[in-house]
Parts: sequence; C-alpha cells; structure tokens
Amino acid sequence: MPLALEAMQTEHEADRTTSLMMDAAEARAAIATGDMLGRLYAVVSGLKLDPKRMGANLDLSGGLIMAEAIMLELGTTLGRQQAHDIVYDAAQAAVVEGRAFSDVLAADPRVTARLDRRAIDRLLDPMAYTGLCADMAR
Repeated sequence: MPLALEAMQTEHEADRTTSLMMDAAEARAAIATGDMLGRLYAVVSGLKLDPKRMGANLDLSGGLIMAEAIMLELGTTLGRQQAHDIVYDAAQAAVVEGRAFSDVLAADPRVTARLDRRAIDRLLDPMAYTGLCADMAR
C-alpha cells in the first residue's frame, strides 16, 4: 500500500508540472497564432485575383504542370513506374524539342494505346484537376 500511495503522489506532481508546461505552451501558441493571423490579414487584404493572368501562368509550362494527372491515369493500367517513365520521356522531349507536351503525348503509341487526344487534353486541363480546392477555399 505505501508503494501505491508513493506512486500516486509522484503522478500527481508530474501532472502538475505537465499542466504548468502545457499552460505556458498554450499561451505562447495563442500569441504566435494571433501574430500569424495579423500577418496573414495584411497579405490577403492587398491580394487581387486576376483569373486571366492566373490562366496564363498555368500555361507557361505548356501543360507540363499537369504531368502528374497523365501519369496517374496511365498508372492505373501500366503501373506507376512505367507511367512515370513514359511521362518523363514526353516531358523531356517537349522541353528539348520545343514541342507542346500534349503533342508529344499524342504522338507516343504507349500513351495513345490507352488515351485518345481528347482524354489527353482533358487531363492536361488544370481546371479539371482542382478537386475540392474551390470548396475548401470557400
């Protein structure tokens, strides 16, 4: 019985120390959160959205920004590594040869055996790849 009482007392002391440490950490976290929110407000309040410019920025890579969507789709039938290799080869060719990524993909029989031009274009459309982003932003 004395051992149990000693253990209870030690636990109680540890709980109090832990409680004090948690209180201090919570106070620092609240201050840091307030500071971050203030800074975020300063950034967001001056933000102006330009959908036309945003679209132009997405097009700067000639579709390469959407390589993952092609790879994931091809991966469902070819496997991840083979899909990765095909998309990597196409991306390299597009950059080195100065060709549109979609054209390189459409010329590759490994791709066209699984995706027609319409599917390639659909997968390369960033607006079709946003998932739940709009809902989360709202």
